Parts: sequence; structure tokens; C-alpha cells
Amino acid sequence: MKHLLKVILYPLLALVILLIVSLSSQSCTDADGKQVSEALNKKVTINNDGQIITFPKDSPGLDEFKVSFAEKGSATLSVIAPARIVASISHSKIAGSAIVLFDSPDVTSLYSQYRQSKANVDLTSKNLVRAKQMFDNLGITGKDLNQAETDAATAKASLEEMEGRLKVLGYNPSEIENVKGDMVWLMADVPEAQLNEISKGGTIRITLAAFPDKIFIGRIDAIGSIIDPNTREIKVRISLSNLDEKFLPGMFAQADFGNKISEAYVLPLSAVVTVEGNNYLFIQTAPNIFERRKVIMASSDASKLIILSGLNENEKVVTSGAILLKGISFGY
Repeated sequence: MKHLLKVILYPLLALVILLIVSLSSQSCTDADGKQVSEALNKKVTINNDGQIITFPKDSPGLDEFKVSFAEKGSATLSVIAPARIVASISHSKIAGSAIVLFDSPDVTSLYSQYRQSKANVDLTSKNLVRAKQMFDNLGITGKDLNQAETDAATAKASLEEMEGRLKVLGYNPSEIENVKGDMVWLMADVPEAQLNEISKGGTIRITLAAFPDKIFIGRIDAIGSIIDPNTREIKVRISLSNLDEKFLPGMFAQADFGNKISEAYVLPLSAVVTVEGNNYLFIQTAPNIFERRKVIMASSDASKLIILSGLNENEKVVTSGAILLKGISFGY
């Protein structure tokens, strides 16, 4: 009997021990797996609405970034803006007055209304002087004098309205009338951030699509007073001599406002990311910490950018991998 019990119980005991060892081993394996999983799932820390990004010190992701020290040097600032010839101005040899051709029928109509209003102001002003003389000599009634005054005031108001509408579009009528020689006017759209590189009276290089192999020198005559709320650009008017009458309204061009500057931070295109019209760099403030910094920039050439503000000397700038930090910073 005892022998029978041993035969039955010993195998059962061995099975139980095997199960206990197996469960213990499984428990250890699960714990180790959990630790490995937690180690792999370490995430970066994001503060100040994505402005500060902190990686774990042992994060392999840090190998994705390359940094360079910000150092000042000389560069050629290239501010190239699209432009178009919007008007040609020549002078009549018979009447001596300016002959203006616009590329826009609407502007042509507006300028015609302006000239009619100006003529009407001259006419009503003379009529008012005559009416006052006649009223003093009892030649007309007070009602007639009031009507003459009203006509003169209305004509003046109409002229001021036409003049204001032309100025908003970049055409100052008095400047058109004072143009010497045959000229064309170009209108360029310059980004708001690059206005500090442009000054009235400065010379610029013009390239026309109709003459791609030639560079012409123009002059900045006027800088607009209104920034387009959608494009954040401002109109800049440029004059160009047209003695040969080869430049025509409607021709497309490029205006290069560039000049050489001696103190500038020059960085590769890969260092800058753009979000909703704003430009940003990522500065490495510690081996595992990066700060998002808003900057104002201008282009230098096809592969480099000039940082005009927002960067200090000897700061470490991320020049490779900035696009990855952009995704983390802005949640893309």
C-alpha cells in the first residue's frame, strides 16, 4: 500500500514543484519585460508650451542633432522681391504734359477721374471768385453765392478722394506730374521683416523676364504705408529710366534690394523652421535641453540665411535635426 502511495504522490509532488518553478520564472520574466518596456518608453519633457524641450540624458535621440556655434561674419544680404511694371510715363512733345499708361484698367479709370476732378476744382474755384465779385456788386443773390461755394467745396472733396485712392495704390499724382524724362514705375512686394533693409532713394538691381540676361538699375521712390494683413508684405515703388521705350506696363520683374553687411549670423537653411509665417531656431542650452527661439531673418543665397535678430553670439544652434524638434515642440 505504502509503495502504491509513493508511486502516486511523488510524481504529483514533482509536477507541483515544476509548476511553482515555472510560475516563478514567468513572474521574473514579466518583471524584467516591464522594466525594459518602461526604459524604452521614456519620453521627452516639454515645458512653456513647447518652448523648452528636455531629453533624458541617456536618450539615443540626442544623436540625431548637430549643433554649431553662432558666430558673426560678413554676408551679402539678398532681399529679392517679385515686381511688375505698373505704369509708363512719357511726355507729349506737343502739349508738354505727362502721358501715363497703367497696366490696370481700374487704375487708368481712377487716374482719369482724378484729372477730371482737378479740372473741375480749377473751374469751380474761378466761378467762386467771379460769384463773390458779382455778389459784392449786387449782381447775384446770396443763394447764388452759396451754390458757387458748395460747387467749389464738392469739387475739392472729390479731388481729395481720388488723390487718396491713388496714393493707397502707390501712385502719388503730384509725383507723376513732376516726373522728368521717360520713366516706368515698378511695384514690388517686400516682406515686412525685410523693410529695415530698404530706404527711399536707394538704388536696386532689376531683372526683367523679357530681358533675362541684363541687369538694370532702378531707384526706390516710395515705400507704402499699409502692410497687407494676409501676406504681411508692403508695396515698394521703383522708377526705371525708359528712354528707349522698351519697357512696357505689365512686364514681370525681380527687384534685388541686397547689400553687403559685415556683422551677421549666417546659418544653413536646415537650421530654421517656419510655422504660421514665423521663423524659429532651436538653441541647445544644455547637452539634453533645447530652447525654441523666434527670429527675424533674411536670405543670403539659395542655401544660407542671415539672422537679423533673436540670436546671440556663441549660442549653440541646431543645424541638423531641427525639423524633428519642430514636430516635438509644436506637437506635429
